[in-house]
Amino acid sequence: MAVQSSAGNAIDNDEAQRVSPDCLASQNGGGPEITAPNFDHERVVFVQQASEKTSDGYVIYSLSEGSVSDGDKPFSLEVVQQQQLPEDLTEFVVDRLNLPPPHLRLPRNVHVVVSTRSGLRLAPDVYHIVLRPLLAAVGLQPGEGYGVTVTKNANTIRDFARELRTDANAGNATVILLSGDGGVVDMLNGLDHLAPASPAPSPPTIALLPLGTANALLHSLHKPHYSDTNTQPPPSPLVLALRTLLNGTPARLPTFRASFSPGAKLISAPLDPEHVVVVDAAKLDHGIQKETPVTHVLGAIVASYGFHASLVWESDTPAYRAHGDKRFGMAAAELLKVSHAYDAAVGVRRKGVGEGVFTRLRPAARDHGREEGEGEEWGRFNYVLMTLVSNLEKTFTISPAGRPLDGRLRLVHFGDVGGGKTMEIMMAAYREGAHVGMPEVGYEEVEEVRVTIAEEDPRWRKVCIDGSIVEVEQGGWMRVGREGTERLRVLI
Repeated sequence: MAVQSSAGNAIDNDEAQRVSPDCLASQNGGGPEITAPNFDHERVVFVQQASEKTSDGYVIYSLSEGSVSDGDKPFSLEVVQQQQLPEDLTEFVVDRLNLPPPHLRLPRNVHVVVSTRSGLRLAPDVYHIVLRPLLAAVGLQPGEGYGVTVTKNANTIRDFARELRTDANAGNATVILLSGDGGVVDMLNGLDHLAPASPAPSPPTIALLPLGTANALLHSLHKPHYSDTNTQPPPSPLVLALRTLLNGTPARLPTFRASFSPGAKLISAPLDPEHVVVVDAAKLDHGIQKETPVTHVLGAIVASYGFHASLVWESDTPAYRAHGDKRFGMAAAELLKVSHAYDAAVGVRRKGVGEGVFTRLRPAARDHGREEGEGEEWGRFNYVLMTLVSNLEKTFTISPAGRPLDGRLRLVHFGDVGGGKTMEIMMAAYREGAHVGMPEVGYEEVEEVRVTIAEEDPRWRKVCIDGSIVEVEQGGWMRVGREGTERLRVLI
């Protein structure tokens, strides 16, 4: 299948995994669009002096964003030369002596990864129209200043990370990810590919350009910036990401490990749009592409069982993905009609408690589902979710106590409250996380969570790790705990 760029180029998913950057260049040379001055503060990416020898004016780079319905060009990079710089843009001036920034110049090895199937499949356009000319403006050209990897299939990013893992200089790598959250989890698990006895290189640094559906990590990292705009309109997520690419600082990315019982398998999305949400699980599974045995998956965002995991799984089809982040609401409406309650035993290990000692949760809807005790007891849950981030979408605050990169694992859960109440709880999360104050909802910081699943129907045995779906056997379990090893750094 081919992805059409805004300039008319086709990037064929059946080509070689690594293609020449020329495959992404436009027929007119790939230069940015030159427009009349427009100095909307929220659209400015950066400003540089027009000459390195004199102070003869400034060049202002800003991003114009439309919608897919606007035609074949939802983005344009606007470049304007101006003799005098408006005072409110002085904060965006970058000294030429600092370009490229340290994380994008030698001895760093810079890689660009273009995920052709993420979200609305706009990553090739963003590379061609926005990123490539921006990198050229700071002195980086494809093939010389950086390499380009274009995804061919669902394994491309993991394969790229596995190859990077074998490089003793991996710690000197900066990877610009034009993808969604799935690109991050693929990087983590590709880097985890070698045997535990293999020496781990220093962690590479990733820079996120949010081209997925939910972009939970990016929104959580930049949440303080959305509100820290005084009277100015907030910048878009892509503008914030581009500013961070040029001015950010690498920081440790907290991660967790989700371990699984024997028989667990990583599964791909259903292919047939007609098999998205059906009561007959056998029909749903007709669309499975591939099943891979798995013992553990690393994550940086969310691990879940119940409504959230089912929602991610059943909305991940070509038909739903065409609607962007609206796909979640569409699939949720169908799931709420079924209003399934999930049979599971959930145990938590809190701070200060020894390894392997879990307190069981009884999913009583009115007492927060909390009761002290040891061992396992089956119950009926609608929602069990562990997260290291605050937001699963830009405005969906699942963990309001979360702060960027604080490394704290928090649990959100509630029992069999019915479809109507589940929707009410989910809508409250859009009000800055108001759901955690509802009596039906449990919310706390934890060290580790173990979920044992009793469901007979495979449809209800799916768990979600940062968008990846794992199916466990009946009576099988998922165990989620924080990781101490630094595996990736992220620009913030």
